[in-house]
Amino acid sequence: MRPKRHLEYYSRLYPDAWKHVDSMRADRGKALPFWPEWCFLPLAGTYSIVSAEAERQGVIPNRVLSAGPLVNDVGILGALAAWRVTQGVYRFDLDVFRSVIDTPVNGDIPHDVFFNLPEWCVYIETPGLTHLGVPMYGFFAHLEYDANTTRKELRLVMDLQGEERSLTPFLMPIPIHLGTWSLEESIERAYVEALRQGGKGIQPKTMAKSIKSEFEAPISLLLYLCSANGEIGDDTKSPTKPRSTKTKKGPRLFPPDKPRTWDVGVRMGAAIRRYRTESVSVDGDESDRHHASPRTHIRRAHWHGFWTGPRDGEQKYILKWISPVVVNPGDGETPVTIRPVK
Repeated sequence: MRPKRHLEYYSRLYPDAWKHVDSMRADRGKALPFWPEWCFLPLAGTYSIVSAEAERQGVIPNRVLSAGPLVNDVGILGALAAWRVTQGVYRFDLDVFRSVIDTPVNGDIPHDVFFNLPEWCVYIETPGLTHLGVPMYGFFAHLEYDANTTRKELRLVMDLQGEERSLTPFLMPIPIHLGTWSLEESIERAYVEALRQGGKGIQPKTMAKSIKSEFEAPISLLLYLCSANGEIGDDTKSPTKPRSTKTKKGPRLFPPDKPRTWDVGVRMGAAIRRYRTESVSVDGDESDRHHASPRTHIRRAHWHGFWTGPRDGEQKYILKWISPVVVNPGDGETPVTIRPVK
């Protein structure tokens, strides 16, 4: 699998990285500042790893920030460190995939939704998608916490198609700043930052797409994984964050031998295909517009969220993906909502 090959590549590039990662996580809240559980390791940790290796190879450490490839390595290593301990690869049912990426991200969806990621870092396959005009195989996603500024970020690492003979992975880290503004605004900010950092080297084939389109599809896929009704795995197993094992050298997380593929939306996809036969385009000819009710069609999927909890206490935002709905079915029954069958 591609993410496993990326892990092996950077393990060779930074041979002591995972030993240092274990040490820093063991010092969380002790010799090192405390950071929230939803963040596997702040990027300050991988910055120190990249800086140390750069110094060992004769690169002046204080120039790391001005060296493009090394800056990328900080973000890439941060994602791989978090992904390594679970190695989850998320593979959407194609019909659910298409419906989810077609679901617009709008309104005031709060950023706290991303704290529901099933693992510290996930890798989502993205068949047919591109980023800035370049074919994209998938992307890593994890959460970042800056201990100095307390800033929270959603970090994406796009797995892009590089040159045919190149042995170096084409991975592009993208920060999405989380805050009091809307998720929609975060997407626009990320796009501008991506163009500033990497747009010149990418030479996108076309910039006709809207600003949101470059990030809306990946964000929608992540929102599905974080939603209350997202269908991941089966009834017997689902992704979880592992617990540390006590060793003589302190607590450690032992990675699995190989990646674990999680099927996403299998039952939902089957339901969408079953009900698709009842779907007819809502746009009919002129005579259809005089009918009392519209023709049978599928209403577009959308996000629905609400706050739960006491008004004067801590509240939690619950997000749900509302699947396509069959409206005005031909047999005269009430609209049918597509639900996964357990």
